[in-house]
Amino acid sequence: MKITAIEAFTLREPGSSRTYSLLKVSTDQGLTGWGECLPLPPASLALVRSAAIGQEPSRYDVLTRQLAGEPVAAALNMALLDLYGQESKAPVFQILGGPTRFKVRAITPLPRPQDREALLAQGHRAFLVPVTLPATITSRPALVAQIAGQFAALRQASAENVDFAPDGQALLPSAEAADLAVALEPFHPLWFDRPTREPNDEVLARIAAESTTPLGLGHQLNEFAPVQNYLRAGICDILRLSIQRLGITPLRRAAAIAETYYTAVAPHHSGGPIATAAALHLAASLPNFFVQEVPAVLNRETRQFRDDLAGVPVENVKEGYFSLSSQPGLGLKINESLVRRIAQ
Repeated sequence: MKITAIEAFTLREPGSSRTYSLLKVSTDQGLTGWGECLPLPPASLALVRSAAIGQEPSRYDVLTRQLAGEPVAAALNMALLDLYGQESKAPVFQILGGPTRFKVRAITPLPRPQDREALLAQGHRAFLVPVTLPATITSRPALVAQIAGQFAALRQASAENVDFAPDGQALLPSAEAADLAVALEPFHPLWFDRPTREPNDEVLARIAAESTTPLGLGHQLNEFAPVQNYLRAGICDILRLSIQRLGITPLRRAAAIAETYYTAVAPHHSGGPIATAAALHLAASLPNFFVQEVPAVLNRETRQFRDDLAGVPVENVKEGYFSLSSQPGLGLKINESLVRRIAQ
């Protein structure tokens, strides 16, 4: 089987305005694979066509390495694994060595406290809670006490099977982030995501040394080489690389490195349903997987669009978990007419 054509489509979701690019890879046997990544610049399509057309989908890892650092590499990696799985009549997680689990724990952003009930009704039981600096408080103790109070209220209002992870959004000054990591310890957060805007490993090492709250890092990395520096320095407890930036097999290699440091993996994902499907297959294959982030979808129009796009209910959550698809490849039935109608 040879790759004969590659097309790219940039979509903006109705309702959410979330934007991402899809890659369609066609073959001489009539099979089609789909992948997803961050919005693509125009030059990326010519680059991926020159690298992949005429190649076999089974060379997914080699071709991904050739395009390392390019946003399109993640989408190509997913699409080629989708094709290879279809050709092999096996789900992607079987190609990656078989499942280490048969359901995948989910976590989703909690945009506002009042959204909690709606997300609980959807089946979510773990939430990323944004942490922001109040504009009217200048005293650091008062600021830390206010934010800690918000998490105390969330914990008190929630059942025992509900978990939270504060998300610093890489916006907090290092001193406030360090104080907050300590203040949140009594509420047992899953981890502290992107605790500070400081990109300095020494700052993160100080935060890690002063608190028992685990730290989650890695969202913005376009390659996994810096991961080992995080792990050697002991500043990363939860590896948060993006499935949209890296794809399946590069993230899997990074997870293998993390495993030698006894570090768990919770991939970041803020895009569309194709990347969700890819993330679930990846999660099923990882011994050190912890939880999979999926975007919060509170708008009915957006939910319908994502379900129609994937062609199957890939993002259904039950009691905090996704189920695995046993269908070949990524297990999707992409609505190509919808893609072409919505594409920008």
